[in-house]
Amino acid sequence: MDHKERYMKAVHMDVPDMVPVDGTNLDPIHAQRILGDQPMSILHLQSHADRLGFDMNHVAKHNQRLVNEACIKLGFDALMVNDWNMYPQGYRPKFIESHTFIDHLGRVFKIKPDVKTTYWIDGVVKSPEDLDQLNIPDPEEISLEILEDTLAMAGGEYPLCCWCHSVVTGPFEMRGGIDKLVLDLYRRPDFARRLIDLVFTFQLGLLRRIIDVGVDLIVEGDDLADSKGPMFSPKLLREYFFPYIKRMVGECKSHNIPVMKHSDGNLYPILEDLISLGIDGLHPIEPSVMDLAKVKMIYGDRIFLRGNVDCAYILPYGSEDQVRCEVRRCIDAAAENGGFILSDSNSLHSNVKTENIVVMVDEARRYGKYTK
Repeated sequence: MDHKERYMKAVHMDVPDMVPVDGTNLDPIHAQRILGDQPMSILHLQSHADRLGFDMNHVAKHNQRLVNEACIKLGFDALMVNDWNMYPQGYRPKFIESHTFIDHLGRVFKIKPDVKTTYWIDGVVKSPEDLDQLNIPDPEEISLEILEDTLAMAGGEYPLCCWCHSVVTGPFEMRGGIDKLVLDLYRRPDFARRLIDLVFTFQLGLLRRIIDVGVDLIVEGDDLADSKGPMFSPKLLREYFFPYIKRMVGECKSHNIPVMKHSDGNLYPILEDLISLGIDGLHPIEPSVMDLAKVKMIYGDRIFLRGNVDCAYILPYGSEDQVRCEVRRCIDAAAENGGFILSDSNSLHSNVKTENIVVMVDEARRYGKYTK
């Protein structure tokens, strides 16, 4: 059984030859350690863009190629692309300080070279007037080269999975904080709705283009919860967010593309809502707040599950034995009768030990065989 058949059998709730394994948003630092090739930083655009003729798509293409090669070398069963690494043709970020820039959607990010990460800190939409003046790109302007290159590299042997965000993370990051968006929903609902509508129109247009390229799985990637529960009340989610997500899921289903919902945190209060939106799978079932075996028992006949090897402690700091035990815990909890993909509990971020990723895959192959 090749990688694609194995992975898609699990997606379609069937039993493959062994538990598929992959990783979420593998940080390019792991590709550097595995391949010996240096990833590019956004800081290259600050210092060398004019001389080299580079834009953000040069950075994204270079890093995506390294990540794809590393995923194949690690033995993953799928290749994954993220829509947040897709930019307008010729786009360069607007630096407002040496390590701080505004992206094409009006979100402010800070680069931390010492820990090799870039993180969100603010947004430019401080008022309805700012929203009036905000100029985000047309989805038709976004380069899909990293997706097309990854499809070519997959070569029919690997499924192509693509993250496509919806209407939660983008609006609150553009607004400058989730607290601001929540207050807007109560105090200025028309303003909040306009911002959400703007992001939805962009994301739906981008999703349609991504589907046209030829993907096997869409990952709707907006977080909805933290460790205590949903970040918005279920009432607000049902009124302002779920209808948009349902439309995006429906767009995928109209092209026979399955959808996996990603969200960290405690999703128990809204799991039935999420399933009613039409999703096919769930990631990551965060291990500190959700029980993988319980979710499998209650929902495992309705959705496939992907997760949930702990990337908060075990993968960054754990020993080889701890990683192997964690992999076996996940397989024991959720692999019975298929419909399970072994992966991380959020992402393979820069603080994860690369050698622990190797161990994770090895143990999945050793322990995850289905008996016939």
